Amino acid sequence: MNEIYMGVEHITDLDGYDHLLYLLALVAWASLADAWRVALLATAFTLGHSITLLLAGMGWVHVDGAWIEFLIPVTIAATALWNLRRGAGAKGQRGSKLTYLATVGFGLIHGLGFSSFFRMMREEGEGIVMPLLRFNFGVELGQLLILAVCLALASLGRAAGVTAREQQVFVCAVTGTVAFLMILERLPF
Repeated sequence: MNEIYMGVEHITDLDGYDHLLYLLALVAWASLADAWRVALLATAFTLGHSITLLLAGMGWVHVDGAWIEFLIPVTIAATALWNLRRGAGAKGQRGSKLTYLATVGFGLIHGLGFSSFFRMMREEGEGIVMPLLRFNFGVELGQLLILAVCLALASLGRAAGVTAREQQVFVCAVTGTVAFLMILERLPF
């Protein structure tokens, strides 16, 4: 049970705001009407996150942390640019296979950013699979809670007259700008 709580905490911790920024950039176009597609995107991200946590937790993957800390905001900026480029009404684009594949791929990078902490939090002698499943279940719960609040706020905005495109441009501009500043701070070379 402790791992589930830690997974929720990992997502909701404001010190790890990069994860929140990624989620916002990912669903910049969405409202409550898009809840199912948003849940699938969140699950795709968690899938990628889970794979690298497992591989790194088993000691099979070792990556320079400076590069991962640099690549995380790159994924945020890329997602913001991708969503901004597509337009809010891009028919069929929101759930495209490329979007889901990129989301899994970016989840791989984000998972590497947390893998060393996950290895340290495990109890000595305990296997990795069950704690990892519980942790990622918590991550998924936390993401879905955050996204539900974001979608509710977006729906309130729509009711107040904010168009989907205005919402998308604003969210992508904010997340992309913050990500760009993070990229400059984290240059590994």
